[in-house]
Amino acid sequence: MYLAIDDTDSSKGMCTTFLLTEIIERSGLDVIGMPALVRLNPTVPFKTRGNGALRVNLGHGEGQARRIGVSGNRIIRAFQHGNEAISGRDIIDMAEQVVREFAELQEENTNPGIVASRIELPEEFYWRAVRDILTVDDAKDFLRKNGAEFVGIKNGRGLIGSAAALSWKGTRKTYELLAYRYPHPGQIPHDLKMSMASAADSIPGTFNNVDRKNRHAAIFPSEKTPVILGIRGRDPEALLDQGMEMVISWKVGHDRILVYESNQGTDDHIIENPEKLQDYHTYRISARVSSFPYSIRGSHYFCHVMWRESTVKIAAFEPTKEFRHKFVKLVPGDLITIYGSYISGTINVEKMELVSGAKLYARVNPECTGCHRPMKNHGNGDYRCPACGERARVAHYTAINRSMNEGCYDVPVIARRHLSRPFDFAAQTVEGLRS
Repeated sequence: MYLAIDDTDSSKGMCTTFLLTEIIERSGLDVIGMPALVRLNPTVPFKTRGNGALRVNLGHGEGQARRIGVSGNRIIRAFQHGNEAISGRDIIDMAEQVVREFAELQEENTNPGIVASRIELPEEFYWRAVRDILTVDDAKDFLRKNGAEFVGIKNGRGLIGSAAALSWKGTRKTYELLAYRYPHPGQIPHDLKMSMASAADSIPGTFNNVDRKNRHAAIFPSEKTPVILGIRGRDPEALLDQGMEMVISWKVGHDRILVYESNQGTDDHIIENPEKLQDYHTYRISARVSSFPYSIRGSHYFCHVMWRESTVKIAAFEPTKEFRHKFVKLVPGDLITIYGSYISGTINVEKMELVSGAKLYARVNPECTGCHRPMKNHGNGDYRCPACGERARVAHYTAINRSMNEGCYDVPVIARRHLSRPFDFAAQTVEGLRS
């Protein structure tokens, strides 16, 4: 029986992934296949934090199984196959008890949704949820149409994410190892965090572990949640084996570990070549730069581009750190491809490709044709050779070597979204992430 939950955390604490581990533990059932962590549209205004929903298939396992986690002294295994061992209503009742016990229900924006289904649901709902803005009624209509059982708590907005998690097929996927303890064991010294995050880079296929320039250990979230650390990777075997053993050896105070398959790092939220731009959507567009970048207070940078005969403002905000050093080097005439969310008339750039750089010229005094020395400017188009007196009326122009090459530019790890796919992914060579 498939179970999905969403919207149990808040900006102040908790994490929906922790609740899923608690449900697995209390159910006494086997995990069939890998549990899934599914991120949704990152621009929705009513999200809690990372806008991630969870899915798991629970039953009596059959066939081969492999370790995907630990809970205390118990190994959690994922079976290849299984049979149904619990009804939809019973699994919802059990999950609801956990949700009501742990969810941040006192917070206005925390509105859990719980869904059970014997089958995975049609994929179209996932694509709508990761790219568009949906309503609770959209989710309820979809779930009823496909025979799923569900419960919404408070306004039930989490039903949107839960329905989407049951619709995700994992055509493109990565993986994440999460280590937990509830309550959180406390703060880890920053230098130790940096050391551990750097060590995670030795696990093949991992990404977004550490930002050394900005001294950011990206595998460690806020201590407000039960999550101690999370390591993301493209190679499931390396994460399940080397990654899990590394985390266990660190002795960071965890009492459970679970590895998920995920849509993180896939760019599934990107709408390519749209007909028009709409608020709270994320796009990939090719455009021509039409103005020099400028800054405003707060070290935020903006410039304008021409796209489909319209002028569009694009931005590199302060949290993108050194990415702004590239953004500010754009010049009118550059052909760029930008990826970013469109809100209130501005695209917040999350990565960028300089496809074709415009030539940049500087005006210089002409050279004397006889002496081959630079002439002096006497004003009003009057250039004279200081040696022989030869005169010229027109300045010369010379190409300037730009300090920005054609190529791809990501924001640093500290500013990357869960769903954003780094340019340096070699998808064709890594199992689990397929274009």
